[in-house]
Order: sequence, then C-alpha cells, then structure tokens
Amino acid sequence: MGMRGTIVMNTGSIRVLLDPGRFFEERMQDEPGLKIPALIVLVYGLISAVAAALAVNMVIAILPAEAQAFGAIGVAFAVVGAVIMGFLAWIICAAVFYIFSMLFKGKGSFTRTLEFTSYGLLPQIFGGIIGTAFSYQVISNLTIPSVTNPEQIAEISESLAGIIAADPLTQIAGLLGILFVLWSANIWIFGMKYARNLSTRDAALTVGIPVALYIAYILITLVGWL
Repeated sequence: MGMRGTIVMNTGSIRVLLDPGRFFEERMQDEPGLKIPALIVLVYGLISAVAAALAVNMVIAILPAEAQAFGAIGVAFAVVGAVIMGFLAWIICAAVFYIFSMLFKGKGSFTRTLEFTSYGLLPQIFGGIIGTAFSYQVISNLTIPSVTNPEQIAEISESLAGIIAADPLTQIAGLLGILFVLWSANIWIFGMKYARNLSTRDAALTVGIPVALYIAYILITLVGWL
C-alpha cells in the first residue's frame, strides 16, 4: 500500500467522517485492503482495553492484600481480551451487515464489507476516549473497601457497579455513546451502499435494523439503572 496507504490513513480516514459517500466511492476504484482497517480496529481495541483495565483495577482494589499481588495478571488478561473482542466485534458487525444486505440482493465481497465496516468504527474511538475519561472520573471518586471475606467480593462488586451505572457521568456517557453509534451508522450506510452495491434505501435498512436493535439495548440498560 506504501505511500498511497499512508495518505489514505492521514487524510481519507478523516474525510470519511464528514463525507463518507465520496470517500467510499473513491475507495471502490482500488482493490480491497485490510491493513489500514486492521489498524483502526487495533486503536479501537486499545481504547477499550484502557476501560477494561480501569474496571479490573477497581475489582483488584477490593481483594485481600495477598490476592492483589496477582492484579497485574488480571489487568493483562483484560487488556488482551479487550483487543481481541475489538477484532471480533469488527468481524461480527461486518458479517451482520453482509447477511442483512443479502436480503436486498447485495453484491460484493466480504473482504470489501469488512474493509468498509472498519471505517465506521472511527467515531467509536472518539466515543471510547470520552467514555473512558468519564469512567476514570467516576471510579477515582469511589471509596473502595478492601475485604477479607471472599463472600463479600461479589456483593461489594455488584454494589459498586450499581453506583457507577447510576452516576450522572455514566448516564451522560451512555447517551453520548448513542450519538457516536448514529455517527457510525451514517458511515456504514454509505459503506454498505458501495461495498454491496445497494441503493441508499436498502443500505439504510441493512445498517439501520441491527443498529436500532443495539441502541434499544443501550437505552434499556440505561433505564434499568435509573
């Protein structure tokens, strides 16, 4: 990909946030490539890893002193797991769009669908940074007791999770997360339009149905903690 790939990453990946239609139309002139998409997903996974590390550190702080010695291992597993889940989320998301587009006689390779789906994760990187910052603020203000009785760990963890979920910053982060999902959806609509050779209407349905279900899940979760 060379210099052209670098240019696409530095300028095109930014332009896709504001003008996805033209970006994907131009990308269709080139062969599918997964190097830059994989880099985008890696950054997305690393942002998620930071959030996961914060959550694990909170749990470690509850544990007895002798158990906290293994905290680094727990953090490492959380970080690696979050990165892996980032790549799995990318593949699953692309697969869902690919399958839904089949209902509208979509034509185009799964590799191209996978490539274009990754660009829709760019807003999630911004959302992840904001969400992680909010989580850090909330967690840093918690009073976390250490326990000696293992039976208390689950009870205290559940109690802290409830406090975090009910915090206004967490609620705001959840609502902002929906806005970033909608931003991603807008990018995905144009991505599927070109990747799967769909009309704008069919691309909107291909993306809109699963995204609407996901947003409904977020809203139900937020309401459940109020």
